[in-house]
Amino acid sequence: MTTVHLVRHGEVSNPNHVVYADLDGFNLSPLGVLQAQQAAATLAHRRIDAVFTSPLARARQTATAIARPHELAPTVQDDLTETRQYPGWTGRRWDELDVLFPGQVERYLDDASTLTDVEESLAGVVARVVGVIEAGRAAGFGEIVVVSHQDPTQAARLAMTGGSLSDLRTDPPPHCAVITLSRSQSGDWTESSMWAPGPDDVATHRRRWPPRSSGG
Repeated sequence: MTTVHLVRHGEVSNPNHVVYADLDGFNLSPLGVLQAQQAAATLAHRRIDAVFTSPLARARQTATAIARPHELAPTVQDDLTETRQYPGWTGRRWDELDVLFPGQVERYLDDASTLTDVEESLAGVVARVVGVIEAGRAAGFGEIVVVSHQDPTQAARLAMTGGSLSDLRTDPPPHCAVITLSRSQSGDWTESSMWAPGPDDVATHRRRWPPRSSGG
């Protein structure tokens, strides 16, 4: 049986509320560092064979924290990067999008799986994330961690467990959520658990550090 832990990276320092998409250089905020440490502690007792990560800084920082207790070095996989649906959004502020790209945000929020004016479809996102997971299985890894971004993580989660990609915006994983999927001998994936940093810890930390991020 194969076990996969899908992890969304921790909160990001983004004081200008920019759509950072696949831009590099957006690092974890102080809260995001704490979240990554909490995720690492949650997975510390597991027998992790490999940690795969998006190439973007926020994901690599999260993956490094998770890999450390297992004495592993994260393996960067370009296929785990953020979605490329609307590259025109990249580097823009969220509050600019409705004016610059009329209707796009509304259509994305309504059902991102049916968009036809995008550079990359959700099905394409699923294919690349699941491809990394299948490669890990083929390499003989029994338990792996996959650190990516909100939409790639949620899309893979839905596709692997038989859900609908139309539910992309329904209960998306919060920062540093750990979604554990197990594969049966018949090849079916089942979500066995979903952990996220506790609200009490987050509330305590937010009193010290103001929220700094938005986006995936």
